[in-house]
Amino acid sequence: MVKIVTYNVNGLRPRVAQHGSLRRLLDALDADIICFQETKLSRQDLSADVIMAEGYEAFVSCNRSSKGRGAYSGVATFCRVTSSFSSQEVALPVAAEEGFTGLQDYAKNSDTVGDFIIAMPVEEEGLGEITREDLLRVDNEGRCIITDHGHFVLFNIYGPAVEEDDKERVRFKLLFYKILQKRWEHLLALGKRVFVVGDLNIAPASIDRCDAPPGFEKQMFREWLRSMLREHGGPFFDAFRSKHPERIGAYTCFNQKIGAEEYNYGSRIDHILISGSCLHHCDSVEDHSIFCCHVEECEIMNHFKRGNSENLSKWKGGRSSKLEGSDHIPVYILLKEIPELPVHNIPPSAARYLPEVRGRQQSIVSFLGKGKIYELQNAANLIQSEDTVVGSYCSDGLENSIIAKEGLTTGITEFAKGRNLPSLTCKGTNLDQWTNEGLIGVSHSSQKASLSSAKFVPKKKIKRNLSSQPTIKSFFETLVTPAETLDLTNQTCVSNDDSLPENMQCTTSAAKDQDNTNVSSCSLSTDKSNAAALEWQRIQQKMKMTLPRCKGHSEPCIPRSVKKGPNIGRLFYVCARAQGPASNPEANCGHFQWAPGKSKEKSSKEKRQ
Repeated sequence: MVKIVTYNVNGLRPRVAQHGSLRRLLDALDADIICFQETKLSRQDLSADVIMAEGYEAFVSCNRSSKGRGAYSGVATFCRVTSSFSSQEVALPVAAEEGFTGLQDYAKNSDTVGDFIIAMPVEEEGLGEITREDLLRVDNEGRCIITDHGHFVLFNIYGPAVEEDDKERVRFKLLFYKILQKRWEHLLALGKRVFVVGDLNIAPASIDRCDAPPGFEKQMFREWLRSMLREHGGPFFDAFRSKHPERIGAYTCFNQKIGAEEYNYGSRIDHILISGSCLHHCDSVEDHSIFCCHVEECEIMNHFKRGNSENLSKWKGGRSSKLEGSDHIPVYILLKEIPELPVHNIPPSAARYLPEVRGRQQSIVSFLGKGKIYELQNAANLIQSEDTVVGSYCSDGLENSIIAKEGLTTGITEFAKGRNLPSLTCKGTNLDQWTNEGLIGVSHSSQKASLSSAKFVPKKKIKRNLSSQPTIKSFFETLVTPAETLDLTNQTCVSNDDSLPENMQCTTSAAKDQDNTNVSSCSLSTDKSNAAALEWQRIQQKMKMTLPRCKGHSEPCIPRSVKKGPNIGRLFYVCARAQGPASNPEANCGHFQWAPGKSKEKSSKEKRQ
């Protein structure tokens, strides 16, 4: 038996973290060949912890686009093997290729599958003339990895998701599938068996979408996918639908923003398509196809644990509610009577040979330099996590805390360039004094332990926190100025109101040597905290009174705003329940109500007038 699994992981690194390690994730899927989509890994992100696992060989394709979108898309195929050399296992490919156009520069140095070459330029109906640059752009998004397993050629695909009004991306998606179709036809003409697995981002028929609207099947890409299937004259079997032609409610993808999985409001866009003759060497393809003779089962893995079961299944309403785990469910196919291959070795395009994973030769200087920079980065993160300590040792409080952090960051940058570490001052206090006084480590003996135990906060996370939308809580925090929080090591302000945010609740314990300045500062802070408490209570009460209730369940709605179009920025209210079939009274009732006010676009027009 040979088992193949396809799974859109919606970020490979988070899935690895959920399972504890890559090996545990792969073992949980329990398959010989595992195809991941939407890994969201760039070449710079590749590392052994997300690519290498004992007992598995990996083949990856990463996004190479320069549009500034960061790491997105990406596919990876993991093959479970007992040996990577002198092996007869079907799971270990005899050849592999990144992309499918055959034009990538790196493909020339590896074993291409089927010697596929496209004559330039190409004329395609609906696309006009296709240039070499167009084809390279298709491959640059890391949406395909091809592995040749001797008896069949496996395409691991992550199809583009586009909106119909985005003409550029619609053309890209059409080009993607048209050239992919040419590659399939070329391999089938050579007598190869072709397996296509992955998230194609296409639900072919109304049965594959919950509450499909009228005209659902007339969409261009759905018509194209159906034209590839045997029942419509194409070469491929849709393995799941061919095994379960009448099954309804069989979905693999759910919109987490509307809690769609709670009421099985999804679509089937993750597919396994297979084409070719069987391995029995019979003349009749109709009676002895690879599907009819060798497919034991094809099923959606509904019981596979994709995250914390409580957080995964229960949606609490609102776009900010993020559910754990991927928004897709894995699908598997089980093949029978697949013979072993001749002895072969792992292809040179395997991930184990990538410089990002295998590593480049380093000099002793660069190795030692990285170690020192790592210690300095830990020191910087320690200072970032100890703002109150910085405030105690610098007379200007918050201002000097910022200066210290910027100075240390600059020092790390300069040191990495091979320059001397600049002095870091904080109103006459240098880095050595900080160390002596206990800012970086409580004592000299514990300095190293403090640095090593400091939490490492990723830059991306810090940046997102700084640029995120301010909350009401942060608005009230600004009422207390840095000068008022300077000398509060021996005293704290007063407020026992439970409705306040936690960091605004405090008690008074005046020190014996408290001076008049501290007393007046605490009094001012107390007054402002009490005023903030009253304002917070007033806003909470007003919000409860003004939130409308949905007509279906008479429950408070949730507010949302229009993201684009003529009403951009305008607030509206919708039912807070998760989306579900229209026939389910427990699901979202579809309530919609505009909030009083005007859109930002209309307001700006009125101002110009």
